[in-house]
Amino acid sequence: MWGFVNCSRHFSSFGVPKVVLHDASLLVPTTEKLGLLVRAGEGKSTIIKLLAGIDQPDAGHVLRDKGGWPLGYGGAFRAELTGEENINNVAALVGLDADSYSAFCADFSELGEAYFHPLSLYTGRMRGQLAFAATFGIPASTYLADEKLAIGDEHFKKKCAAALRARLRSCGLILVASNPRATEEFCDTHAVVIRGKIIRCASHDEAKAMFTAGMDEGAEDEVADEELASFDLA
Repeated sequence: MWGFVNCSRHFSSFGVPKVVLHDASLLVPTTEKLGLLVRAGEGKSTIIKLLAGIDQPDAGHVLRDKGGWPLGYGGAFRAELTGEENINNVAALVGLDADSYSAFCADFSELGEAYFHPLSLYTGRMRGQLAFAATFGIPASTYLADEKLAIGDEHFKKKCAAALRARLRSCGLILVASNPRATEEFCDTHAVVIRGKIIRCASHDEAKAMFTAGMDEGAEDEVADEELASFDLA
């Protein structure tokens, strides 16, 4: 089970208090595919960080199931190490056989010889492809995603989407997004964060309507996502 129990998390952005969650509760079974809509600048990345255990709430409790993994997470990569060395470190971290995991990641990432070069020489897209390869090589029970479900050119994006669909036959997804289109394809259940509260919705259409209305009401104080702590997903 994932979620929040009477959770609160607040920030100060340029001296102005920003509410991410305020006494909010949400329960998400391990294999549920939930789309959670959060307005841009209202802590989308922070909510994922709370679920992943990277951040902690000011009050309340965060429920974290075993086997969760952030989709496309590359925050553990070290720039001075090669792609292969970084993947071997991830294998040790999650308890996978390094040889078979590395073989999968080398093939999926499509980096060629660059897989054996230091990440300091990688472009952002190359790092992202390695991060998504690392994700899909891990047998997660639930994927945590901050809007970005794929990276790279059109070919690689389609490859990521196909891999995600295959994984979601047996695992769950918590997708936190500020664009309703992002949650429509992969999510079966939906919720919206409004003024720090999490509201469950009966359908994607209801969530979209509620989210859009919330944007219209609060457009004047919208801030960029970069003003809040960001979650490195690639």
